[in-house]
Amino acid sequence: MIMTSQIFPQSEIKQRLQELQSNLQSRQIDGALLLSTPELYYYSGFGTDGILYIPAEGNPTHFIKRNLNLGKEISMIEDIRLLVKFSDLFDILEDFKTSKLAIEADILPFSLVNRIVLKNYEIIDGSQLFREIRSKKSEFEIKLLETAAKLVDDSFEYCCEIAKPETREIELAANLDSWLLKNGHNGFITTRSFNSALLNYSYVISSYSSVLNIRFTPISGYGLSTKYPYGPSSQKLGTRPFFVDTCGNYQGYISDTTRSFICGKFDEITMNQIHSLQEIKKFIVKNLKPGKNAGELYIEVFKLAEELEILDQFMGSRNDHSVFLGHGVGLELDELPVIYAKGPILEKGNVIACEPKFYVENQKVLGIEDTIAIKETQADILSKAPDFFEI
Repeated sequence: MIMTSQIFPQSEIKQRLQELQSNLQSRQIDGALLLSTPELYYYSGFGTDGILYIPAEGNPTHFIKRNLNLGKEISMIEDIRLLVKFSDLFDILEDFKTSKLAIEADILPFSLVNRIVLKNYEIIDGSQLFREIRSKKSEFEIKLLETAAKLVDDSFEYCCEIAKPETREIELAANLDSWLLKNGHNGFITTRSFNSALLNYSYVISSYSSVLNIRFTPISGYGLSTKYPYGPSSQKLGTRPFFVDTCGNYQGYISDTTRSFICGKFDEITMNQIHSLQEIKKFIVKNLKPGKNAGELYIEVFKLAEELEILDQFMGSRNDHSVFLGHGVGLELDELPVIYAKGPILEKGNVIACEPKFYVENQKVLGIEDTIAIKETQADILSKAPDFFEI
């Protein structure tokens, strides 16, 4: 039984192909050779193991390694062929008179790239181009992201039902993940970063185990082993604040939302710190619009944090602040654009997870992260849950 088929309208796929081919033509590149799941899914609607060749002009060809019949039923590319082994691809490409190829050089294995080079193809790193194209979402894609974000919103309500001071971080994360999957989450949080792995969709971090970390978020927990020393640990939630940083997934589109919780009531000092994060959130949303320089926004937000007197605990610690404030989301968790000191000009269609967070090591964590779509003149917050919860 086929569970999912042809998620995207034909017009959506056609627009994506036209955008890529136009860019290939302007760069005088003969074609793009795509192998990653996000790119295969983006242009064909089918993320199975295979290869997609998109020429600068003409019709693309989808090579599928196994189960050709399934590919023909789901893939939205007309020319679908069985590819028994990778070496057969080069014989086929000769028929297309291809010499200059754009590939995903940032993630493909060296051995595979070297095989292409040995066949005397001129290789162009198309990674930035491919990612920039995907960074501008259509209204159709934004609706999928909105559904993913709504699922996460609802999971926070469930969190309030099951979280107790004696609950362990990993126990809460596992229960939330189970609830998400039962209620429509599609699993698989795809990332582009090298050596990255996600155990949970729900990243539960208590104040007692908070630590600076470079993986996925400015603030992390200790994790379950020293092989992957990040994420939820066996620490109990206790009665201090904790946050839940959750990735939604609907039809492959990933949202990212963080909310602050406490088993009890936030004290006055903590509420003031939450209010400061809310002020930063408002400032970010107000400034997320086409034409805004992301680097300038990054600097402006840190200046605001200083005015609000939380700079030393904002996005890290006094001497170790996070180098980013937000990141694009979509078919991957870590998409473009990134809001950092040298960030790009923002564009209509960018969908960004902005994540102001507060941190005092092993004492307190707070976070408010929202998935935000940049529209024609303003930003639309896709995550609707309250900024904090008292249980």
